[in-house]
Amino acid sequence: MKKMNVFLCMLLIVAMVAACQPKTQTPTAPAATGFRVVVIGKSVHPYWSNVEKGVRAAAKDLGLADDQAIFFVPPQEDVAAQIQTMQTYIAQGVTGIAIAPSDPNALEPVMKQAAEAGIIVTTLDTPPVENSVSLVYIGTDNYAAGKVAGEQMLKLLPNGGLVGIGRGSDTALNALQRTQGFLDAIKGSKIQTLEPVNDREDSARALELANSVLSAHPDLAGAFGVYAYNGPAWATAIKEAGRVDKTKLVCFDATTDIINGIKEGVIDATVAQREFDMGYKSVQLIYLIATKGKDAAFQEMGVKGGVIDTGVDVITQANLKEYEAALDKKGIPHEWTTAGWEPQQDEVDQWK
Repeated sequence: MKKMNVFLCMLLIVAMVAACQPKTQTPTAPAATGFRVVVIGKSVHPYWSNVEKGVRAAAKDLGLADDQAIFFVPPQEDVAAQIQTMQTYIAQGVTGIAIAPSDPNALEPVMKQAAEAGIIVTTLDTPPVENSVSLVYIGTDNYAAGKVAGEQMLKLLPNGGLVGIGRGSDTALNALQRTQGFLDAIKGSKIQTLEPVNDREDSARALELANSVLSAHPDLAGAFGVYAYNGPAWATAIKEAGRVDKTKLVCFDATTDIINGIKEGVIDATVAQREFDMGYKSVQLIYLIATKGKDAAFQEMGVKGGVIDTGVDVITQANLKEYEAALDKKGIPHEWTTAGWEPQQDEVDQWK
């Protein structure tokens, strides 16, 4: 009986000790710790709608509530609005902010304020300034992507010609790097370029400028659209000028209007960024840093040199169906379809 009492006492002590041990916490319920991430884009546009879709998809996969993953864009490119928005969420003490800085130099001081307040700061779409407080840039290698666009123009204009360039900023690094990559790719060829025209991310202004360039240069051999709406602006101007098949058009992104332009044959090629991935990975990375720590998050996300390169895809009539199939396989939503459409043989032949 005495041995039984001793045994029961030992069991009781073990149970009490176990009850006092802290439970292992797993990073699966950020709601309990007030996790909130904010993704700030540049303007109202289908491109940024695709980024938002990525943000929403990541939030769903991570089990976040709607108010834990916030997406904001001003109506049009507005540095002051981006700064004010960041200041608002700094005051609220959010967990992390991912921003596409319209002017990296102007945004860096407020990004620094956020970092000093203990907020995780990353950038997407547009690289930050050198030695930025941004922990990671998530997006396209814009210089390399610009070179890809230039290489497509070289294929389209083997005999050279005059090319116009439309872009939405003269300060944003993505615009500058894409332009420089394009120019470097065609360097030494017979292609000549006009000075880039800047519409300040105003799609109506982009169309006006495209019309003006075509009016001043009616035999324009090619056009390069640097931002997502520049391609459709050039496409409309080219159609109105009766220059389809005469003015070759290379642009950026894969919004519905751009894909429709490719299907029509007015847009010859587009360099598609993976903006859905930019939004998704921005939320995912900040979540992992907050719950697992920076080193573990960087290893899991494959961060190299402070960058997650989301890559690009070149889309033409020749491979549009294959591109759509690849999106469907990955479960990436898109509003356009190639159902009932077939490429034109002459459009396919120009890429052989």
